[in-house]
Order: sequence, then C-alpha cells, then structure tokens
Amino acid sequence: MTPLDSLRQRNLDLLREQGISHRLVQHEPVLDYATAHAVRQRFGLRGQESKSLFLRLGAQRYAMLLTLEGARADWSQLKALLGQRPRMASDEELVRQTGCVPMCACPFGHAAEIALVVDSAVLACDYLLYSPGPPQLTLEVPGHELPRLLAALPNPLLEYSAAPGQPPGEPATPSQVSCP
Repeated sequence: MTPLDSLRQRNLDLLREQGISHRLVQHEPVLDYATAHAVRQRFGLRGQESKSLFLRLGAQRYAMLLTLEGARADWSQLKALLGQRPRMASDEELVRQTGCVPMCACPFGHAAEIALVVDSAVLACDYLLYSPGPPQLTLEVPGHELPRLLAALPNPLLEYSAAPGQPPGEPATPSQVSCP
C-alpha cells in the first residue's frame, strides 16, 4: 500500500469508526479550484472546498492549517498561535511528512506530532469538501460532524480565529470547536 493509499484508508477508517456520515466521490485528479468547481457541479457536491496549507515551524516541527478556499493566511496571528513564525513547507516536506500530493493536501490522518490549526470558518460550513489523500477522491462531510471528527484525532488542535470569549492563541478543546 502506498503512503497515499494509507492516508486515504486512515481517513475513511476514522469516519467509519466515529460513525460520521460522509459521501465519497471518485473523479479526475483535482489539483486546482477550477477543476474542484467542475467536479462539485458534476456530482452535485454541497459545501465549501477546504484549503490545507502544510507549515514548517523550525527544523523538524510541522502544522497543517485547515481553512477554506479563498481564505488568506494571517501570518502574524499564526505566529502568535504557534509560538514562532511559520513558513510554507516545501513540496518535498509535504510528501515526506504526510504522503500528500502537492496542491492536494489532506487535512486529517497525519502523524500525531503534526499540529492541526483549524480556521473557525470551517466549523461554520454546512458541508466541508476535502480530499482524503488521492487527488481523484473528494469527501463531503457535514459541518455538524466536524467537532466529532476533530475530537477523534491524535493531533494537537488549535483554533485559528478566536471564537467569542476565547482570546487568540488559546488552544481549542474539542468542546470549544463546535458548529453554530
């Protein structure tokens, strides 16, 4: 089994083990948002496209930022949240550390030491669309299921945008990571 196949399997197993409803669609490889939009139209996928950025924090520390298509990273907020200035990891680091294909980073299913930084806008989605690894697959997951999915992950979890009453940079617990 290739690293990409293992990532796909970990993602599907996680959803099944947690009893999280989802839809899996197979299509041509999606490596840009134009193709993602065409796939979404053709298969009637609901929701918003995810955007996952793999970040390097120093020599051997990494984080995955999960946000939405079109969102721009607030590097100063990320620095405050992560304790040091993040940089975009190279394609080689992405492949070596996660098994992902460049331009198609899967947000979930990675080694426990890779922090997951979740944009609070993701949690407000009716549905989130993301690849479970292979660029020819898309998962559609209901937004109300995301807190349960996040709670089942072994990764350190940080909320990117402060929720009301939560100062920026405070780690989010699964109970704080909830949909409206």
